This record gives sequence, C-alpha cells and structure tokens, in this order.
Amino acid sequence: MSHSWKRTISYLSYLILLLSVLLYGLKYQHHLEIISRETFEIKGYFLFQSFFPIFIGGIFAIPSIVKNFLTKGHWKMNWQRLLILGLPFIYMSIIPILYFTEIIEFELPFSTLVWGGYFGADGSTTFNSITGIIAGYIVLTSIRKPTDIQ
Repeated sequence: MSHSWKRTISYLSYLILLLSVLLYGLKYQHHLEIISRETFEIKGYFLFQSFFPIFIGGIFAIPSIVKNFLTKGHWKMNWQRLLILGLPFIYMSIIPILYFTEIIEFELPFSTLVWGGYFGADGSTTFNSITGIIAGYIVLTSIRKPTDIQ
C-alpha cells in the first residue's frame, strides 16, 4: 500500500474516532442533563462538562503523540509551555471540579467567567469548553521527543 493511501486511511480513522467520541460524549452529556433535571442532582452533569472538553483536547493531540512515538530520542517535558500556557487553562477548565468536590471553599479567581454561563449571568459555558480543549491539548503536547539535533 502506498504512503498516500496509508495517510488517507489514518486521517479517516482519526476522523471516525474524533466524531464518535464527540457524538457519544454529547449524547451522554444530554443524558446527564435529563437526569439532573429529574433528580436535581447536577454534580455529575457539571463534572462531565468539565472533563469532556479536556478529553477532546487530548484527542486533538493524538497526531502529535503518534508522531512523537515514531521519533527516536528521549522524552522531554516542555515545562515552560506547560506552566505558562497549560496551567492557566487547566485551572480555568477545572473550576467546576474544584467547586463540586469542595477542595477549595472560597471564591476562585475567574470563577465568574465559568459559573456565569451555568447560572445565567454574563459568563458562558463556551468559555469552559474552549479552555478545556486547550488544556487537554497543551498538556499532552508538552511531553515530546525533541527533533533538534545539536
């Protein structure tokens, strides 16, 4: 099989994986939303809303991860990228988790951006989704094998 066919099949497989996870995840989120309306137990729904975008960000990182596995060398952590870019996005995406697990019981910085959308104020649930996707991607792509030969 030629290289272009292998690449085409890998892209199609990746597309099927991504769409499957996205569709089943959204279906499960809808299921949790219905349960939360009936039982008034919203913890599971909001926790899923926090973890699912992080997971999707991780799926977006799969091509980079595969490329790193096929590269020779030693694994390195890009600490600057992880701390400067990843940490703020991780924090903003897990604010609901910190709230519902009651790890931190005081007002968190930027929490109004995240919680505003959930409770009808000025914020948006889109903010949590975007920060979660970015966090998942940055965390997984911060671990790599350097290709620079010096």
